[in-house]
Amino acid sequence: MYILIHLKDNDEPLVSGTGDVSKECNEVELESWKDVLLKWATCKSPPARQLAILVKEGIPEALRGEVWLRLAKADLDPKLMDTYRILITKDCECGGTIQRDIHRTFPAHNFFKEAGGIGQDNLFHLTKAYAVYDTEVGYCQGLTFLAATLLLHMPEEQAFCVLLKLMYDYGLREFYKDGFETVYLKLYQLNKLMEEQIPHLFNHFNANGIEAHMYASQWFLTLFTARFPLFFVFRIMDVVLLQGLDTLFQVAIALLQFCKKDLLQLDFENILKYFRVTMPKKVRNEEVARHLIKNACAIKLKKLKKYEQQFLALKEAQESAENFTSELDQVKMTLKQTEEEKTRLEEELTRVKNILKKEITKADTEINRDQTIIKEYKQICQRLDAEQASMRAVIKLLKNTLGECTRCRSFIETPLLSNDVLSQSGDTSDSVIEENKLSKRITELEIELAQTKLALVESECRNQDLGHRLGVKFSELQASKNTLPPWLQKTLTSIKEVTTNKTNDQLRMIVGRRDSAPNTQSFDL
Repeated sequence: MYILIHLKDNDEPLVSGTGDVSKECNEVELESWKDVLLKWATCKSPPARQLAILVKEGIPEALRGEVWLRLAKADLDPKLMDTYRILITKDCECGGTIQRDIHRTFPAHNFFKEAGGIGQDNLFHLTKAYAVYDTEVGYCQGLTFLAATLLLHMPEEQAFCVLLKLMYDYGLREFYKDGFETVYLKLYQLNKLMEEQIPHLFNHFNANGIEAHMYASQWFLTLFTARFPLFFVFRIMDVVLLQGLDTLFQVAIALLQFCKKDLLQLDFENILKYFRVTMPKKVRNEEVARHLIKNACAIKLKKLKKYEQQFLALKEAQESAENFTSELDQVKMTLKQTEEEKTRLEEELTRVKNILKKEITKADTEINRDQTIIKEYKQICQRLDAEQASMRAVIKLLKNTLGECTRCRSFIETPLLSNDVLSQSGDTSDSVIEENKLSKRITELEIELAQTKLALVESECRNQDLGHRLGVKFSELQASKNTLPPWLQKTLTSIKEVTTNKTNDQLRMIVGRRDSAPNTQSFDL
């Protein structure tokens, strides 16, 4: 193996499109490909083993365009070329983005260097046509590098056909779908291949926090066309069109094995810089590129399917974990809302209890005051009854005594003791004056009794209103009964029973007052 030393290397990355590829083909190579080309010309398939050997050794640059077309079987569908001519006439929403990207595609190659030149125009037409054709994928950055690689070997119509085959038949478009989910699968498989075949480098990357997506995502999305020299890119395309996209794993592992010694000596930042700057420069020599492709084709990929199943199992487990996490978050949110509602209800309960306590205290005070008034009223009534009975006894005794006197009997028989006569005559006895005082006192007591009854009615109304408000609150709390702890339910039940008993006692007391209220007519003399 011969390694070319470049004295002018610096920290600048290799410009894409670097590397001149000679189209010269010696007689031995042409003779080797003669039988294959003849069979293809007669619509026959060449022997697979013979074709594989020739392709892996490298397709001559002069024949590469035709061989690529036939390897992709793009020559079997001439209608695609007519489709392309129609597509380039249609408008594309991402035309501005494509126009900006083509200036950064293979700027080191003369065919694409000139702005507005044939190369850039063809690249724009090809990329736009595919974006219009495949509306699901549309245009993605990196697609221009693959399109430019094809345009260097064939007309744009044929390049469109090969691009469609790569995207649809080879499965490259799956890389750009579903949020690049297929790319994540490929990166997982590459990581497992590294663990299996390059364990020291795998452990070194893990120790430095290097993940596969940091350096290999572009490899898979552009088929190594973005950064590496063209002759290395073309050799990769040869094998990809022959074997399929699994070739990308072989090339990636071969590159990592080739650069393992350098990478093991670097830290995080320098590893990333090595992938971006140094690694593409390591394969600027065609002999190195040829040797790498040979090593890549010898790498076995027997466990790819197993790794895919592992990835799908991990993805399913991750989705399940995410679902559980989502459900847990929802439960936490529900719990938080429940706790907030519980706190709110507890605060509301405390507020209602305080209001109820105040109202009960106020009602008790009013009841005690009313009971005191009633008690005093009853005492007064009893005293007045006693005084009235005493006065009647005195009057009866006087009547009996005066009745024995003949002279006084005539006065007894005439209403001389009426209040009007006594007042007019000015001969008012002490008993009559006392009786008038008692009548006046009875009138005052009747007024006071009426006022007391009115106060009792107002108190009863307030108690009924409080009971109604308390019932509403209990109804609201009953709706969340299942979420309340047992102690809180017990407290609410106790409050309700106390309130009910208190209301019943008040009603019985009011009924007792009405029954015990004296008849004012009994005070009439």
